[in-house]
Amino acid sequence: MVSCAIELICGSPNLETLYIRAKHDYEVPPPALGSSDVDFSKMVQLLLQSVMLVGISGLKNEECLIKSLLSGSPLLEKMEILARLFQHVGVDNGKLIFATKLLELHRASPVAEIKLKF
Repeated sequence: MVSCAIELICGSPNLETLYIRAKHDYEVPPPALGSSDVDFSKMVQLLLQSVMLVGISGLKNEECLIKSLLSGSPLLEKMEILARLFQHVGVDNGKLIFATKLLELHRASPVAEIKLKF
């Protein structure tokens, strides 16, 4: 699913607002942490100002998407993330790990604010 989102974002160079709702099917195992055939290098400089991601569960490919959006959006003002339960790493531990990773990500915009809700 992330690869589809990347293609749509890269194909919309004037996109200013992005809303993505992730839907997870827990009958299907999450992708392996090391495997990703998604080419995040396609995302260069974006015009995004506002991003809302709903249903993010902290999977590696979701983290890579967030990292790419933050590092490639110099006009970004706000990114809101409404995260789901982190069943694959334990709920409380997963929240802490995910929040810590978000704090460490480079932001192209000096005013970009991240709001994280669980």
